Amino acid sequence: MSAEGVAAWLLALLAANGTSMFDCFCNQSANRELSYSEEVIGLDYCSSHRFYSLFEICLKPGPAPAWMAAVARLVPVNSGLELPQPELEGRWATGDEGCGGVLAAIHELSWEEAIELACHLVCRIPADCIDTCSLQGLNDTEWNAESLTADHVRRPVLSQLVNAVQRITTAIVASRRCDDYQYIHFGADTSNRTALKAKVQVRLESFSTYWRNSAQLFSLGVTYISQLFIPLAFEHMGNHTNDQQLHEWVKNMKHLRNILDTKLRGWLHDVQAVSELIMNYKIEEEKDQPGNFVLSEPHLYDEVLDYHEQQLFLRDNFSALCENQQPQASQMFGLADALYSVYRSFRFNTLQTLPYAITNTIDEAWQLEDQSNATLNVDTDCMQLLANALDHPTCPLEELPPETIKQRQQCRVQLWDDMVQRRPHIPVTSYLAYTQRANVNLCLLAWMTANSLSICQDVPFSITQSVRDARCYFDTPNNQSCLESKVTDAICSVSRAILLLKCSDFYSSERVKHCSVGLILETKDRYGSLKYISYDERRPTRTTLNYKDSLNRATLKYKNFKIDFLKPLEISFIAVNFVFRLLTAAVYVYLPVLRNLPGKIFLSFQITGIIQILCSEVVYRMTGVPDLPTIVLIDSSLTLLSCIWLNTFCYQMYACVRHLRLPNDLLPAEASEVFRRQVLYALMPWIIACTVCTAFEKTSNYYLIHSRVIFLVCISLSVAFNLLCLGLAGYLFIRNRNSLQQLKISTNNKFASKKQLVFMSVKAVILSGIGVIIRIGLHQAEGIAQLVYYVHIATMVQGPLLFVFFICNESTLPVLKNRLLALWYPDIIVPGQELCSSAERNLANRINVQFPTAEISL
Repeated sequence: MSAEGVAAWLLALLAANGTSMFDCFCNQSANRELSYSEEVIGLDYCSSHRFYSLFEICLKPGPAPAWMAAVARLVPVNSGLELPQPELEGRWATGDEGCGGVLAAIHELSWEEAIELACHLVCRIPADCIDTCSLQGLNDTEWNAESLTADHVRRPVLSQLVNAVQRITTAIVASRRCDDYQYIHFGADTSNRTALKAKVQVRLESFSTYWRNSAQLFSLGVTYISQLFIPLAFEHMGNHTNDQQLHEWVKNMKHLRNILDTKLRGWLHDVQAVSELIMNYKIEEEKDQPGNFVLSEPHLYDEVLDYHEQQLFLRDNFSALCENQQPQASQMFGLADALYSVYRSFRFNTLQTLPYAITNTIDEAWQLEDQSNATLNVDTDCMQLLANALDHPTCPLEELPPETIKQRQQCRVQLWDDMVQRRPHIPVTSYLAYTQRANVNLCLLAWMTANSLSICQDVPFSITQSVRDARCYFDTPNNQSCLESKVTDAICSVSRAILLLKCSDFYSSERVKHCSVGLILETKDRYGSLKYISYDERRPTRTTLNYKDSLNRATLKYKNFKIDFLKPLEISFIAVNFVFRLLTAAVYVYLPVLRNLPGKIFLSFQITGIIQILCSEVVYRMTGVPDLPTIVLIDSSLTLLSCIWLNTFCYQMYACVRHLRLPNDLLPAEASEVFRRQVLYALMPWIIACTVCTAFEKTSNYYLIHSRVIFLVCISLSVAFNLLCLGLAGYLFIRNRNSLQQLKISTNNKFASKKQLVFMSVKAVILSGIGVIIRIGLHQAEGIAQLVYYVHIATMVQGPLLFVFFICNESTLPVLKNRLLALWYPDIIVPGQELCSSAERNLANRINVQFPTAEISL
């Protein structure tokens, strides 16, 4: 047979029978001298599928872990090596149609013909596997203690699955080799550009076919990896477990299988997404430069796979957490990491540069903008949940309570809602409002959300979907219909893309030290062996260590918005504040001299403060009713009402100085009528502001900032009005005093003592409401929970201050003391009552230069 006839015969044999006819060549050529053609076939077809690598954390010196032997069983072998040597010799005859004929024919091939045959052999492997590697009837296998311990059930199924995974793994690697051949033989002639365009189009189609076939094979491999995970682990690390522990072992392995399947499904989604998008590659002629062709490549598609996580690190992250629950946790997690690494280590070809083709990426500029300094306003309960999840991670093998799962899902929805609306800083009008919302760095939020210990463990990590979702988020923030992820998964997907592509200060690609582990096929071992063949240690740089430390420190400020060890102190201050406010209100009700118009207004201010304490600090803290947003609305509205009462009080002070009229000059009926009118004036703007804020806040969370701005503006205007009234009152007093001095009117009585000046100054500060603005301003110190908590505790001293400066003065305290003494000792004669007639007492009051009641009211 001529050389051309030999090559044609081998190709015909390959087309008719597949690659199985050539497997004996690999076995027969192991220990003999080969010709050039045999070396080509041996190198390209036989040797290229016997070595696979994975990346693992370097093991400590000692015995090899059990998972190494388990992974070694998945090393692909040629079908011919699965049979004993005598059976091989019997199966392959020495005639022209048998192994001897194949060996002789390959020996006669030229170098070029051997390369062509090797190309056809390698390309036939994935094609055959797509048709024959799929298994039927194994999807319903439910692994439990009974089925695992039954050898006649477990071993046949595991054998089929292992064999299928071996063939699929071989086919995936062969598919890449086949595409390499396609590129090598591309050899485009640049002289004829029309022919070049057609040839490039053929190359694009073959490249698309390569990705599509690889994705199909990869899907099968992921399916079977998940199915064989439990029986494979049982044979190598679970078969010595006693019956009592076996049920718990199977339960934990099912959880771990679901985790592995979730991780592999994310990688599979990426491969499938790229295979679909590569079909959109187009070659077009440039309009400005006829004869030059442009290859339009979709945005990042195959290159973005480099951002995908290369290792799981389940063993390092969770082994210690799960030791109590499962003593073999380290081995179990090691097997999951290794199986993931085997499939994740497959490298897929990219489209190499084509002649006269300029690769353009579409809309790539969006990813170049660094978002490391961007901030976002989010729900603090969810931030607390993220911080707690990172600070106190749980073993993933545990079954989380349904309420915990529901809480995590609700937080994912809430955080996504916050991210979509991109709320800026929301003004804080109370301490409760501070505990409701928090400003967080966007990249830090993405890191806390997408961390492997956080709330996204059950969401597959697909970098291609994350990129799509992130582009949707950044390009069309008000229209999220383009998102592929579910609402409950969107925050996880977008956070991963933000962290990888937009946070240069928060993401580091440095890895801890790792070793390259080779899976090597040896003929003496049917399943092959697994050994360390190279050692590649990359220690984390100082920059990486500082980066990780900064992230851990950054999350600390979102922990414990309530400081536990300060809780007794807080309760004590709240109780003291409530008691003294109640005492102050009781004194104003008890003393007739304080029941004038300013006294009634001040009493309304006190009652409002008491109600605010009862609602915010007692009822809500004890029962949790109503919900936090509602109680924040109530607390803010009562703060505004307190400021409005101060407005009315300060206006009465200004009116008294302006008209030179004392509060007691009004008759009781007239005072009551004026008070009712003042109450109406105070409640009207308060009701309007509260109604508008409630409407904004209850309509949609998006309008939350509007309600807070309205409250803050109203409180600020109220305080400004207080300052204006107090300033006008002071100005009028100074002007009147100067006028009296010009009239040469003099007196020996001083204006006031130093103690009285201090009391009046402190009263003016309290009545001005400056303390409310200072407290709100300090509450804006986002991220420093302990400082804001101290401010909150400090505001609880307002009750004692009001009692001291409004009751314990030289005018009110003696009156109160005399009234109380009169209750205990009815016969005692108090000062001012020793005269024998009311006429004399009235005369004494008229000539008295001091007016205690006027001073009390002012």
